[in-house]
Amino acid sequence: MPVCPTCGSCRTVKNGHIHNGKQRFKCHQCGRQFVEHPTKKVIGQGTRELIERLLLERISLAGIARAAQVSEQWLQTYVNEKYASASKCAGVPQKKGRLTLQCDELWSFVDNKGNKQWVWLALDADTREVVSVYIGA
Repeated sequence: MPVCPTCGSCRTVKNGHIHNGKQRFKCHQCGRQFVEHPTKKVIGQGTRELIERLLLERISLAGIARAAQVSEQWLQTYVNEKYASASKCAGVPQKKGRLTLQCDELWSFVDNKGNKQWVWLALDADTREVVSVYIGA
C-alpha cells in the first residue's frame, strides 16, 4: 500500500477512483485522501484568458470549471489570487455616499450530513461587486 503524503503512515486503504479512473487511497491515521502518483496539469495562458472572460459573464465557478476543463479547487484558488491582486491595485475608484448591500447565503453538506457548510455573500446592489464573502460552518 502507498504511504500517506501528509503523515507518512502505511495504514492506507483503497477508497474509490478519481474522475480520470486513478485509484484513490485514504489514510487511517489522519483521514487524508490522496492519489499515489498525481499528475500536475499546467493551465495555459489561453485557458486563463477564457476563464477571465467567463468570470466577467458571471457564470458559476462550477460551470466555468466544466467549460475550461479545470478543477473547481484550482479555479477557486485562481479567482482568490485575482481578487487579492485586484484589490491591491492603485487607482480603483471609491464609491461616494451610501453603499446598498444585498446579502445571500447558501449551504451544502461536505463529506457527510453532519458537516453542513455555509457560504455568505454581500454584494453591492448597484455595481454587483462582491463586497464580502464568508465560508464556514
